[in-house]
Amino acid sequence: MITIEGMTKSFAGRTVLDDLDLTVAPGEVVAIIGPSGAGKSTLLRCINMLEVPDRGTIAIDGRTVDYHPNPRGKLGLRDQFRLAWLRREIAMVFQQFNLWPHRTVLDNLIEGPMVVAGRKRHEVTPIALETLRTVGLEEKAHAYPADLSGGQQQRVAICRALIMEPKAILFDEPTSALDPELVSGVLELMTELAARGTTMVVVTHEMKFAREVAHRVVFMEDGGIVADGPPAEVFQHPRLKNYATHLEH
Repeated sequence: MITIEGMTKSFAGRTVLDDLDLTVAPGEVVAIIGPSGAGKSTLLRCINMLEVPDRGTIAIDGRTVDYHPNPRGKLGLRDQFRLAWLRREIAMVFQQFNLWPHRTVLDNLIEGPMVVAGRKRHEVTPIALETLRTVGLEEKAHAYPADLSGGQQQRVAICRALIMEPKAILFDEPTSALDPELVSGVLELMTELAARGTTMVVVTHEMKFAREVAHRVVFMEDGGIVADGPPAEVFQHPRLKNYATHLEH
């Protein structure tokens, strides 16, 4: 579903991703773990072109992402429009939810299908309400993000990703901004998505999720991949043992 070869990205002369290769199969859940500054979030942002790689190739479901950064290293408006298909194929859930505060929960959900996919409000509204119902938030459809708990906001953000019917979802530390008592609800929803066969790439500090839900664990350090494989195998890697034990305690 996702194939990355030779991805390199630098900021102000500092290499954040160093000639990185990664593949994600359809229906696979890949947990990406590692210390702060390892390049994990940058990797996700490069996959859907929120950051433009300096070099390297990306393919989504066999289709190559053809990107051309401008002199500032960003996508120009023309290229952003040309790559709108990529945002339909690959959804992203952010650490800080990124909901529009001035719009209701329902409007946050239907904006993407209406603007990106050109669908009509009357078509998308029933789908949005059903999606909210599946996560127990249908009664919050006309509330504003400020009226919701952090866990509820993150579930809305996941619904916003799901309603686009993407081929894969990228999660960038989706529980790190939540109070501890709210984390389990979001992880339960992600576990349900995994059980449904949703292709997911999850940057996380939740070791239990990585051990029990992910099909593969990727341990990153200094912009590269140190270990990649089944959780039981990767968690035995000498470089990973101290890191995982520290987080779990």
